[in-house]
Amino acid sequence: MHLESLKIKNFRILEDVTIEKLGHVNLIVGKNNSGKSTVLEALALLASGFNPEVMLFISNNRNVYRHLNTKDTESKVFSIENIISKSNEDPFLNWTYIGNQSHYLTFGYVKNGKNNNLDIDREKGYSFTYFIDDRNFMNFEVKAISNRALFMDMSENSHHMKKKAFNFGYITTNNIDLNLFASSWDKIALTDDENLVLEMLKLIDSDITNLAFLSLVDSETRIPFVRLKNIERRIPLHQMGDGIFRLLQIILEIPKSKNSILLIDEFENGLHYSVQPKVWELIFELAHRFNIQVFATTHSWDCIESFSQVAKDRTDMEGVLFRMGHSVRKSDKGKLIATVFDEDDLYNLTKMNIEVR
Repeated sequence: MHLESLKIKNFRILEDVTIEKLGHVNLIVGKNNSGKSTVLEALALLASGFNPEVMLFISNNRNVYRHLNTKDTESKVFSIENIISKSNEDPFLNWTYIGNQSHYLTFGYVKNGKNNNLDIDREKGYSFTYFIDDRNFMNFEVKAISNRALFMDMSENSHHMKKKAFNFGYITTNNIDLNLFASSWDKIALTDDENLVLEMLKLIDSDITNLAFLSLVDSETRIPFVRLKNIERRIPLHQMGDGIFRLLQIILEIPKSKNSILLIDEFENGLHYSVQPKVWELIFELAHRFNIQVFATTHSWDCIESFSQVAKDRTDMEGVLFRMGHSVRKSDKGKLIATVFDEDDLYNLTKMNIEVR
């Protein structure tokens, strides 16, 4: 999946946003609550084909899923109202659209087997339906209605999805689960991807010779250790600074991002400004080598400057920055829009020290 443009309609706080141009590597900027992370969530749903596991991952990330007691058992359910825009109070009129003409996802409620957008023959009652590229669709039974929120059953046996959920990379701002971190390493151990990880880590510290995840005494948690040249003992990776820990987190997402997308929320987390140019060089190189389209968010001016310089230097691929913010047009009534800066625009703006955040 490689998107040249993106439209998001009726998704969380994004009523109707069009990003007319995307690059191979894309940086998203904007103030708090401007929809930067929401764009990443929309892309995650699109990349996964609306896989319920990804929906649960996103809802867990925002703490918006709930448990619903049924006659037989307690099911883990999710209120779709939490992801459909509140711009229209009637949820049956608010179908959500994510994608472009080549590849898109649309979803919404169906009431008594009918919807204004689609004529679907279903038994009476409420359901939730989504379509992918006008071809495939899945219909979920809505378990209950409470306070105008319709709940969709997201329990393990409520769907028949065979597609791998995370066929893309996704790095959020949540604290790292070290055991999941170790599991990602296990999946590439003794493969070419393990050699790739070590190669990339050496760009930050050339003395690194090996990496392993090991359990501490009386603990089930496995943490990463490295071996360094001329040092006999193993070194816990966190002792080498947050930057290299963050870099490892990014690199371990590369294998599942091949020929797909990589999403990074708050790129600069843990990365000192002095290493950000080198990390961006790495991101651009990996994106080129493995056909990965990258989307990252940031609040950092240093991150924007380093991205701009690397994007300018990479003449074989395009870097694009877009800023999320409220429209100043009265007719837009303050809705969120995206303003696109290609690498030439961005380079000139940063050189003139013009604020783009």
